[in-house]
Amino acid sequence: MKKQIPESVKIRLNGIKTAIEAVPNTVPNEMRTTFNFKGRKSPDIAEKVIEAVCDSDDIIYDPFMGAGSFVYAAMGKVKRIYATELDNYTFNAVAVLMNRVDMLKLQELFDIVKSDVYEEIMALYETSCCGCKNYIHKVLFDPEEGKEGYFNPSSNREIVDRKNIKLVDKCPICGEKAKKFDEDDYKKLISLDKVNVDRFPQKQYIVNSRINITSSTGADKYDRIFTQRNKIALLMLQDAINKLESSEERDVLEQVLVASISLARIAMYGSSTDILYHVVGHGAQDMNVWLLFEDKYKSFCKFKTAYSNKQIGTTDSEVTIINKDYASYIDENPDLKVDVIYTDFPYTDQVPYLERNQLYRVWLEKFYDSKYVLTEEMLEQEIVQTNAESRTAKRDIENYYKDIDNMFAHFSKVLNNDGLVFFTMKLGKAKYFKTYIEIVNLARKNGFEYAYQIGIEKKDPTMRKQSAFTNTFMNEMIVVFYKLPESDRYWYIGNENYEFLLVKKVYSYLIRTKDYVTLTSAVTLVCNDLKSKYSYIASEQDIFRIKALLEQYFKVDAGCIQIDNNQLYLDIEDTTDLYTKLYDLMPIFIRQLLNSKGKFVLEDVYFELVNSLCDGNPKTIAQILEDKSHQRDIEKLISNYCQKDGQYYVERKDISKPNEDAIDISTLSGTDFEILVQNLLKAEGYENVIKMGGAGDLGVDIIASKRQQDRLLHYIFQCKRWASNVGSDPIQRLYAERIRRGLDYAVCVTTSGYTKDGKKVAMDLEVEIVDGKQLMQRLNRYFPDEYYNGIQDV
Repeated sequence: MKKQIPESVKIRLNGIKTAIEAVPNTVPNEMRTTFNFKGRKSPDIAEKVIEAVCDSDDIIYDPFMGAGSFVYAAMGKVKRIYATELDNYTFNAVAVLMNRVDMLKLQELFDIVKSDVYEEIMALYETSCCGCKNYIHKVLFDPEEGKEGYFNPSSNREIVDRKNIKLVDKCPICGEKAKKFDEDDYKKLISLDKVNVDRFPQKQYIVNSRINITSSTGADKYDRIFTQRNKIALLMLQDAINKLESSEERDVLEQVLVASISLARIAMYGSSTDILYHVVGHGAQDMNVWLLFEDKYKSFCKFKTAYSNKQIGTTDSEVTIINKDYASYIDENPDLKVDVIYTDFPYTDQVPYLERNQLYRVWLEKFYDSKYVLTEEMLEQEIVQTNAESRTAKRDIENYYKDIDNMFAHFSKVLNNDGLVFFTMKLGKAKYFKTYIEIVNLARKNGFEYAYQIGIEKKDPTMRKQSAFTNTFMNEMIVVFYKLPESDRYWYIGNENYEFLLVKKVYSYLIRTKDYVTLTSAVTLVCNDLKSKYSYIASEQDIFRIKALLEQYFKVDAGCIQIDNNQLYLDIEDTTDLYTKLYDLMPIFIRQLLNSKGKFVLEDVYFELVNSLCDGNPKTIAQILEDKSHQRDIEKLISNYCQKDGQYYVERKDISKPNEDAIDISTLSGTDFEILVQNLLKAEGYENVIKMGGAGDLGVDIIASKRQQDRLLHYIFQCKRWASNVGSDPIQRLYAERIRRGLDYAVCVTTSGYTKDGKKVAMDLEVEIVDGKQLMQRLNRYFPDEYYNGIQDV
């Protein structure tokens, strides 16, 4: 039930696979080590995607700029780039990376700060080893155990021979770069307790247990996770920076300092910067603040060197970055039109960015600039689902969906006709599967259609981890939506997809009615439904639209309308029937993936199913695909057509094909299979072979006649291009239709086989049944080497 994507757009999108298949999905080290952004995306992947789909005159917009990976990727590739970022901390941290600065002046300022406080800060970390003066690089200790936690910390891989102090320099006597914490080191700590650090921030955080900010551990207080020594060092460094005259270069040093805070806190030993608020009781580390600051400064300088040709103003692209909510920016710039939106999807409850960055923002607001305040407006504008109790409006998934609805509405407003929206997505666990389905529905509501998807692996794109769908949906993927022309958009009335309701209404009517239903009566049924449900009087234009939709979703022939077995009527049919139909269409999905990609992983199949099943209730889909027996059935069916090649499924080499051009009848669409049977019957001497307009509950796909002993006998045929075996119900319906019509014979033809009940009922009712093997024998008689049946081994 998807809308059609123009062939020209498909061709552009299909070029993505070739463009990125040799590109590792990694974040360059210079970008990764500079500042502490969560969830950075590979600019190299994005650059290749942009090259594949964009023209040099295109305009790109990233509404959720984050670390700026997609802005860097687009630089020099398109005419103009716009990017907005809601978070004031993230925006300004990225701005100092993207904007050109005077590197000589920056070095001068760094040297001034160093001459001002280096010796004083290093004195805080002074120690001795074998009687020789040295400095602490880091201390490994157990904070909860007080003094004992320094002298006898719990063991870990970094502590060898109980030496829990890592030194800056190798000891000239013992040759070691580690020593045991001793009494002099303890006396040093006690002496520092007398230093006044009342200026150190003590602000309360927004509590969010998902990111370890809990009041029970005290993690909701800013100063809870810093030692006295590091508080003193951070304040000294901040004071030195504040003495400098205001400049863009000073802004850089401030951002370098703030980036150092991530590891200047009491962190788990060997910790990354991702886990910011965990209160560590045992196995902690306390690091030298100056060394952290200096390392971050060097990383910044390396970044500026590596990306010297990708600064704002150094490429042919005109780049505009704005610290503003995306929706406000679009509303304030009604004339803004872009060709492509390329961004990171705003996840549900996985990463509440504004809450995560409190550590940095609180420091900046207190010591550097009041513009870093976290406002209520920012919290309201963030697209997120959070478990923070103080953010009641953002705790509800329905509110998140409203925000996504608003997002797509704004994207539709700013995007040119035929425009594309690229999302990088990492849905993670199966619970986000339902969310993705809702995302597709909201995109459709606002005039978009799913157009393309490709999975990418973080470390090695040629060896994506194969995992069970119920545990992992996909590591990371690029999903593309296409902006439909106004005339092709889905029909929504309020928040309801009336196209789905229309199909449901007519489907139910066709199920109940045993006689033929005319197209005119179906249109009247829909018009009456609109009137009773919405007090909506259908116009002539509406009636034209209703007819078009009925012809799209059902089979219409000679003025009559019937159910189309090629369609999935989601949340309309019994879930068991729907799964059987889904299973029967699996060979088509497999063939499409093999033809378009050459290889695929299990998640790709599920993704195709999702985007074919997104017209109804997400719960129905989830119930079908989360059933373990269904998973096993699907994987077994895949193995019938494919074999494993590393982590991928590729086409089986041992399938007996008569020749390379032979057609697999098990992967034909329902309509194409009916045409095949029609041609076979003509070849076998049947007369007046007519393919009916419908293949639904009336149970007839083809009518034909054949002369036997000067008598003209009349036949009806039902064609089942199925993967599952045909049961008794279709046989009974076919028999009933033969009796109703007063015809001579009824025949059921399938690519698969028949259940035990199906065979028994066929025998009792004298319905002729033709299975996949028998069908192939007949096809080979008249069309030798043209067809084969890939389902026969199931």
